[in-house]
Amino acid sequence: MLMPELIGYILTLDALFTWGIASLVYKFSLGKIESKPALLFRLLFVSLSNFLLAIFFGTFSFIPSLSSENLIGYLIACFISGISVTIGDLLYFTSLKKIDVSRAFPLTQLSLVFVYPFAFILFGEELKISILLGGSLIILSAFILSTKDKEKLKEDGPEKINMSSDKILVGVLLAIGSAFLWGLAIVAFNQARVISSDVFVTNFIRVFFGAIFFLIIGIFQNDYYASFSKNNRKIIKYFIYLGIAGSLSLGLADTLFYKAAEINGLVLTSTFTANTPMIQQILSILILKEKFRKRFIFAVVLIIVGNYIILLL
Repeated sequence: MLMPELIGYILTLDALFTWGIASLVYKFSLGKIESKPALLFRLLFVSLSNFLLAIFFGTFSFIPSLSSENLIGYLIACFISGISVTIGDLLYFTSLKKIDVSRAFPLTQLSLVFVYPFAFILFGEELKISILLGGSLIILSAFILSTKDKEKLKEDGPEKINMSSDKILVGVLLAIGSAFLWGLAIVAFNQARVISSDVFVTNFIRVFFGAIFFLIIGIFQNDYYASFSKNNRKIIKYFIYLGIAGSLSLGLADTLFYKAAEINGLVLTSTFTANTPMIQQILSILILKEKFRKRFIFAVVLIIVGNYIILLL
């Protein structure tokens, strides 16, 4: 294995662990605060932190050196990525109100399925059989990890089990829509990264676009700002927790991911991100002391086999 490839794998692994840790903070904080103001605060907080990262580690000097055509293409790619990831987040949280997270979460892993054709069409990346097969096994493991326990199904009772088919369908479509938009956000960011060769500035610009968009759609809607009133001072700390987690996830981890994509390609790097559910499960068991399930072992085997196929075949 060449040294640059190894560095790419290390960066991807760092991103996976950062996403996994951030997901635990999201899970904890969103149990205390509403999703809309939480997303708004996260975007504003991440925009600020990404701006600082761009100043210290990036360079804005490439912008005036771009031709008019490249500059327009760059800004369009950043805009598409920022809007896509923001709307994708909104759709995901809305889907959680329609269906259980055990159904919604694995569906969002389908973003990988959308990345493959985008990467093939736009960047001419090779779709090897080993990557497709290994990625499929890893995605399957995510579904296995996210299924409900039989005991939990019995506790839910017939009312929850017999949820209206229309509500389920809407929730499923929202989750799939979220996966599509996240996949589009990944590919659009990669296109902007190719033009600029600067992931720090690009990440700031695309998140800033998302924050402005979110402010515009929520400026006349009270539920976006109600949680920031004086009466809710006690929950401000949860917004800060979520903002810090967002800076590490949407800021640092995303940057590491795209640096890895620059080294090992978008297809291979995106495939390895399908390991995130496993990282989340491990951290949930170790940190949140969640129940250890037998299917965890089977999922681990699938992930090991999937990664083996990708790396060695």
